[in-house]
Amino acid sequence: MEEMENKEQQAQEETPKDELTLLREQNERLTEALAEAKDSELRSLAEMDNVRKRLTKEFDDRLKYSNLNLISALFPVMDNFEMALSHISGDNPVEALKEGVQLTLKQMSETLEKYGLKEIELNVGDDFNPQFHEALMVDCDENYDDNKVLMVLQKGYSLHGRVVRPSKVKVNKRK
Repeated sequence: MEEMENKEQQAQEETPKDELTLLREQNERLTEALAEAKDSELRSLAEMDNVRKRLTKEFDDRLKYSNLNLISALFPVMDNFEMALSHISGDNPVEALKEGVQLTLKQMSETLEKYGLKEIELNVGDDFNPQFHEALMVDCDENYDDNKVLMVLQKGYSLHGRVVRPSKVKVNKRK
């Protein structure tokens, strides 16, 4: 009987030790898993930060060089101005200059139109529209109705449908 009691006592003493060992092992595994999770989180945060920095740099570069194609397309216009200026000497320098400037203006207009810039169509007698026109002067002309354009002082332009510079006009206002 004493032997049995000793065995039971030993079993009871061993059981807490085994449980303690199991708990320690479990604690070590959990500590390692926590460390791995923290490491993974830090790597993910660092990767997100790198992606954010890369996207910011790409956006800044796109913004910085967004006009590169337009500027490159205007180089021939600048070249033509220089060529027109170099051909001014001769029998009729004014006519040569006029012709060169007209050709260069045409080329510049075509280049800007290629990139979406359009002149706002406007003629004398058209209705005044404050969305597209800016009235700088008002006059009274009995030949035209109220709010009709009497004179185009400066051309207006739109870029892809958005007004970037309204036409500056003189508007009729009967008294």
